[in-house]
Amino acid sequence: MTDDDWRDSGFRERRPSAETLAWVAASMGRGSRIVGYRRLTGGVCSAVNRLTVERRGVRTFVVLRQYPAGLDLQETLEKEIANLGVVAGSGLPVPEVLGADVGGASTGGAPALLMSRLPGHVHLTPDEPRSWLTRIAEIAVQLHSLDLPAKTFRPWKDSWIAPRDGFRVPGDAQKPAVWKAAFSAMALQPPKDTAVFLHGDFLPVNLLWSRGRITGLTDWNSIYRGSRAVDVGQCRRYLATLYSPEWAEQLRTLYESIAGVTLHPWWDLYALLHYDETGSKWIRGQVAGRRPVDTPGMTPRVEQTIQAALQRLN
Repeated sequence: MTDDDWRDSGFRERRPSAETLAWVAASMGRGSRIVGYRRLTGGVCSAVNRLTVERRGVRTFVVLRQYPAGLDLQETLEKEIANLGVVAGSGLPVPEVLGADVGGASTGGAPALLMSRLPGHVHLTPDEPRSWLTRIAEIAVQLHSLDLPAKTFRPWKDSWIAPRDGFRVPGDAQKPAVWKAAFSAMALQPPKDTAVFLHGDFLPVNLLWSRGRITGLTDWNSIYRGSRAVDVGQCRRYLATLYSPEWAEQLRTLYESIAGVTLHPWWDLYALLHYDETGSKWIRGQVAGRRPVDTPGMTPRVEQTIQAALQRLN
């Protein structure tokens, strides 16, 4: 079973099995029962449900993430659990692990992670973009200030970007020369930069908001220590893809102002070049109807952002 197979199989739309609900109830303590559940939108590689648990007359919400049976995702789930342990007590708004069935033995074969529910929701339509971007920059600075253990980030090996000799100019590129110049820059030896604690998937869809504040930072599969520009560049790529090059540039300048540092343009380019023409289907799945998605404009917007980063590098 391939990733495409399960994405098309309707797994994310299925309700939690009776076995899974029984496991959740047992994980929450004697006398607990599940009295409701609602699928949450936006998950691409897993099914995420909010469950209502009643115990001794008190109701609480928890979050259940499940992966489809038949995929070898035990290591992925173990990594997320370990990473949540690393950031627990850090001051960041992160979920608490309440239970895990890594092998799916009690959940019908579907590996499961049970977590506390964080308040808020994914917010992709800000009325005041600058304030929204400022909050994102602030939590990134807070994240990068943490002195927490993680593996050193290795370019090319710790991401899905193509090898240095395998880059491809997008078919809808308006200025192929811009992409080729960026690829040439990647042929240089990765420069040294101050290593900080990284989230590894720092995207707007992994932030929860309530009343103008960020109340949750989710999806902890990829922590590392490396250049801060990797995290910020990932977010900049997403902003350019979904919104505009101007929003991506605002995030950079806001981050640099708050942190009092300059983001290294080579590492920024490295993160930006994780874009490819297949990104639109992933973004549509992550956005899940929360805002319009302008697919034809994605490559030109990212291209402009790459061009601006190249100018800073040169």
